[in-house]
Amino acid sequence: MSEFLPSYVYSTGHEVAKPKPIPEGNVKCDGCNGSGIYYGAGSVVNGQFVGHSGTCYRCRGKGSQTPADLKRNAYYDRHRRFTL
Repeated sequence: MSEFLPSYVYSTGHEVAKPKPIPEGNVKCDGCNGSGIYYGAGSVVNGQFVGHSGTCYRCRGKGSQTPADLKRNAYYDRHRRFTL
């Protein structure tokens, strides 16, 4: 998207975080897309996120999930989450 807009549209401040490196044996977090920060109930306006953000609970802010995290999240997804 940035290649389509002029550089003055983007400013510093609350830019969306980039993914963290993934250690060997871990997998990229599916809740935060590897950044360690969960973004919810908002949108990106002029390159800055406007809305709620916080530490990702699925990976605990690491950006990647260990096998133990995957097991915990799979249990939560099966037994605690529900959709209407």
